[in-house]
Amino acid sequence: MLKPLLLFFLFVGVANGNDSCDRKEMEDTICSLCGQRKGSQLAGTGQQIAFYAYMSSNIQIKTLSKHRIFVYDRVETNIGNGYDAKSGKFIAPESGVYVIHTTTVSYDKSHSVIEVVKHGVIKNIGIADSGNHDDYASTSTLTVLNLKRGDVLNTRVGPGYGGQYLLSNTLARMSFSGFKLL
Repeated sequence: MLKPLLLFFLFVGVANGNDSCDRKEMEDTICSLCGQRKGSQLAGTGQQIAFYAYMSSNIQIKTLSKHRIFVYDRVETNIGNGYDAKSGKFIAPESGVYVIHTTTVSYDKSHSVIEVVKHGVIKNIGIADSGNHDDYASTSTLTVLNLKRGDVLNTRVGPGYGGQYLLSNTLARMSFSGFKLL
């Protein structure tokens, strides 16, 4: 009985603000962490940025060449306007930590290496390889990058590719997406 009573008084003391920070101090601390309070050190860097684009049709590998940039022509989300569907490039609208994801699918005795590159430097790599069988094979990459405003990211064909097709249709989609985490 004494223990619940003690917890009650402790809770009442904290709830009333005794020996704790005031409401404004708590709000300022929370808002500075998420960067949404005007006047905080992070104000202006809290812009939401996210993109998701995919290829609307299959790609014939015969038309691929090493370092050809993949262009994802269907844009579902482009908050911050960082993704350009004409070039296939994502240009960081502001500095921060970004999470980037790709999915690539090969089809019937085909394969392709996909590279995620920043200013031409490989940051991640994967391979979709159905090279020895008639079936689908997919690869996904997840890359966390610290980007500066204006940094350019894209996906491209790596050193290995062959067969007939990369698949992007109602069964599986080749996609490129990302969002600003911090």
